[in-house]
This record gives sequence, structure tokens and C-alpha cells, in this order.
Amino acid sequence: METGVPEPVGRRGDAPASREAGVATEPTAPATGASAGPTAPATGASAGPAAPAGHPGWTASLLAERPAPDLRGDLSRFGVGVGLASLYGLALGARQGGVSFAHHAAGVPAALVAVACLGVPALTIVLTLFDATLDAPRALSATARAAAATGLVLGGLAPAAALFVVTSASNLTAALMGLLGLAVGGAVGVCVLLRDLRAALQRDGGLLRLAGHGAALLGFAGFAVALALRVWWGTLPILNGDAL
Repeated sequence: METGVPEPVGRRGDAPASREAGVATEPTAPATGASAGPTAPATGASAGPAAPAGHPGWTASLLAERPAPDLRGDLSRFGVGVGLASLYGLALGARQGGVSFAHHAAGVPAALVAVACLGVPALTIVLTLFDATLDAPRALSATARAAAATGLVLGGLAPAAALFVVTSASNLTAALMGLLGLAVGGAVGVCVLLRDLRAALQRDGGLLRLAGHGAALLGFAGFAVALALRVWWGTLPILNGDAL
């Protein structure tokens, strides 16, 4: 006769069942946290402030293309180009000194003024013969931008020009180096002017008569080069022989 009361079967399995249930439920919390974890950095990165846009420099603003002509801005740009070109004149006048500073400082930008006052109006009149609609504000804007580009080049070459003209043993070498800088600055200005005028004609549909307009622009380029050389040769003592 058995006196002990057998332990119920269900009570024996309670502990393992509880342990299994605990093991099964334990990974759920990390899984939830792991799935929610990456979302916070992503949300924070998207909500961060955007990087501030950079501001254009003075040179970029001076040479920037404007959507519409601005009389005051164009005159100011042309004046800056003339002033920078005067720096190159001062560098050329350093060889002789004295009154030569004033002669060269006035003679170098005189070519820019001559081309702007004589060449560009003449080109505008010639283009009207080919039914090109180039108004005066656009021509002035292109001229001012070309003068600014020429002035920047000449102003940048001024220190090197002063070094060459002062240290050159030969007067002819000093004159040739000075003329080389003038040629580089003038070529840059003419290229900028022709490109802007060509773009203005294209906006107005003027390039349908490309042959006539191209001939007029090429003729103007030759005229501008000849006029600038004539002005420089007559006003710069380092070129016309007065300083040689």
C-alpha cells in the first residue's frame, strides 16, 4: 500500500514551461529596440540645418553676366576697368618716373575709352544694316564687361610689368614686354565683348544672317585692335620712343 501522494505531472512541467516562456519573450524587447534604434539618427540627420551657400567674390561679381542691363552698374563696372588699367600704366611709367607716371596712367585706359566711344557705336550702326536688333543698353553692358575683364588682366600683370621695365637693360626689351601685356589684356577684352554681343544677337534671333553678322564682328575686332594700338603708340612714351 502506497502512502505517498504522487506529484502531479503538470506541476513538474510548470518550471520548464515558465522558463521556456521567459526565454521566448525575452528577445522581443531587444528586437523592438533594435528596429526602433536606427530611425532616430536618420530623423536627426534629415532635420539638420542645410549648409549655407557661399557668396561670390569681388572678381566674380565684377565679371558676372547680368540678366538685364543696368546703366548705373555698367558705368561702375566700366570705371573699375579703367582704374585697373591705370595701374598697368603706372607700372610702365616706373622706368622713367616723374611725369611719365601720369602719361602712362592716362594712356593705357585711353584705348578702352576710345574703343567704347568710337568702335562700339560704329559696330551697332553696321549691325543695323544686317537687320540686327542690338539696342544701346545691351551694347553698353557688353562694353562695360569687356573693359572690366581687360582691367583685371592688366591690373594683375602690373607688378610683373613694373619688374620687367625697371630691371631690363635694353629699352627695346622693356617696350616689348610692356606691349605684350597690353596685347594680352586687349585680346581678353575683345573676346569678351564679341562673345557678349554674339549672345545678344542670338537672343534676338539675329544669327539667322550669320555670315553678315560674323563679318561685322570680325571687322570690329580688327578695328578695335588697330585703334587701341594707335592710341597706345601715340600716348605711351615707352612705346613711341620718347622714353627710349
